[in-house]
Parts: sequence; C-alpha cells; structure tokens
Amino acid sequence: MDIQLNPHYFAIATLISATCFTFVWWLDAKTHSSLVKIDISDKELQTHRILILTSGMMELSLILLYWFHWEALALFIAAFITRTAHEFIDELKFHVDRCSFKETIFHLIMWMTVLTKTFLLFIWGFFFRYKGIENLPIWIYVWAFMIVILMALISLKEWNQGKS
Repeated sequence: MDIQLNPHYFAIATLISATCFTFVWWLDAKTHSSLVKIDISDKELQTHRILILTSGMMELSLILLYWFHWEALALFIAAFITRTAHEFIDELKFHVDRCSFKETIFHLIMWMTVLTKTFLLFIWGFFFRYKGIENLPIWIYVWAFMIVILMALISLKEWNQGKS
C-alpha cells in the first residue's frame, strides 16, 4: 500500500496547531504571572520546569527523526510519556482546585493543540521521514522559526517564574 503525502498539508496543519498552542500558552503564562506571588508553590514551578525540559527533549526527538529514525523513536516515547505524566500531575495536583473556568479552557486548548502538533510531526517524521520538507515555500520556514522563537521566549519566562 503506497500512501501519498502532501508536505504542505502537514507543514501548515502543524504550524496552525503550534500557533494556536503558542498563543494560548502565552495567555496562560500571563495568568501564571499574576498568580506566582499568590498561589503557585515551588513544587508547581518545579513541575512546570520539568514540563519545559521534557517538552524540549520531545521536540528534539521529533527533529532527530529526520536523520535517526529508530533511535529517535526511543527518545520520543520516553519524553512523551514523561511529559504527559507530568502534565497530569500538574493538572490534577495543582490546577483542578485552583483554576478558573477560563484557565481550564486555556489548558484544554493547549493540550489539544500541542498533541495535534506533536502527532502531526510524529506521523510526518516517523512514517515519512519528513518527505518534502526541503521543498516548502520560504514563508513556511519563516513561520516555523517565529513560532520556535516565541515558544523559547515563553519557556524562558515560565522557567523564571518565582525567581526574584
């Protein structure tokens, strides 16, 4: 069975998901800024930092799929499971009782869009070795670069929450 792949579809669908995630994550980070001096414990900040680290490892594994197919799969699975477990810890231990409906909706959108982005990249990278990625229009690379920079800035802001 020969499955055809449209790299434009995967790139655009991934970038739409990543853009939605990044925008809502930015809104959520603004909420954290107002809460950090009131209601976010050191343990919750530690959990958020673990999420940032494991997310970075997961993103690295998705990139590595291009060159190291099976080897990167092991890292992806380990990072994905660890990240997801800590996401559950964060939600169930720290957020359920404290979060407003608005923040809960932020988390819902963040979970759905980041998982969509992750699975699109995994499918494209693992099953198709990112076929066609070299031939995408320049604006797609610029868009992806902007999202990566914004995610890095939000990660840095979240990492430094609670530091004086």
